[in-house]
Amino acid sequence: MPSTDRIPALDRDGLAQRLATAKAAATAAGDALLAHYARRDRLVIDQKGVNDFVSQADREAEDIIAAILRPAFPQDGFLGEETGLSGPEAAAAVWCVDPLDGTTNFLKGAHNWCVSIGLWAGGAPVVGVIHDPVRGETFAAAAGLGATMNGTPISVTAIAALDQAAIGVGHNRRVDVDAFTLGLNRLLSRGAGFRQVGAGALMLAYVAAGRVDAYAEGHMLPWDAVAGLALIREAGGALTDYLAGGRSLTGGGPMIAGSPALVAEILAVMGETIPARLA
Repeated sequence: MPSTDRIPALDRDGLAQRLATAKAAATAAGDALLAHYARRDRLVIDQKGVNDFVSQADREAEDIIAAILRPAFPQDGFLGEETGLSGPEAAAAVWCVDPLDGTTNFLKGAHNWCVSIGLWAGGAPVVGVIHDPVRGETFAAAAGLGATMNGTPISVTAIAALDQAAIGVGHNRRVDVDAFTLGLNRLLSRGAGFRQVGAGALMLAYVAAGRVDAYAEGHMLPWDAVAGLALIREAGGALTDYLAGGRSLTGGGPMIAGSPALVAEILAVMGETIPARLA
């Protein structure tokens, strides 16, 4: 498991407190989202971009999370998908929050959506909570404290060969379509199976739990990535360097994460289509 020695801002107790509070915040937001989900035909929906939507359910869920995390840890920053970056300018730790990952699924009545709360500190993802309200599943991890699903330890798979692997591959409009299809073609040509549920954070949780062998995306924003990366690290997985080359946390970056035996191979096969490097 990763050591907390490289995270001077947070000791083991600080991480444990943040993990417990993040789980409570994710559950509270999930309960509110379930209420909206039951009457989603009444929601007011705005379009932020191409195939990118937001509703009052997203905003309310983020407000609930912020109302729990900010007073509990006023020294931490807060980076929400809907509200942006706030908190102390020199914060040593930053919460990265997607109140509703998989909004399109949510609005269409498809069950693959979740709440994602991650904490970035000391140059690494150190706390991750991904809560699936529909299925009643909470994936949780903190550096040095292990990874669990509803309290039961989880781990990544030991699959080592692409022709035995199920790989999640994400795409968004920040990534060139031709580059994405080229990378996916190379992966499938090597025999890999392809998985996608329409919620990147949930896919990362599935990697941590061994339901999918790895996940790759040409660019992932921190509110979708940080919680899942923390989960995968604590579940025994390997990651590429998410912010390699001095990328800013707010800007995000490319990532591949999963079974240690697969990450380097996926990176080699997909090549320049995912401009990542090993951590």
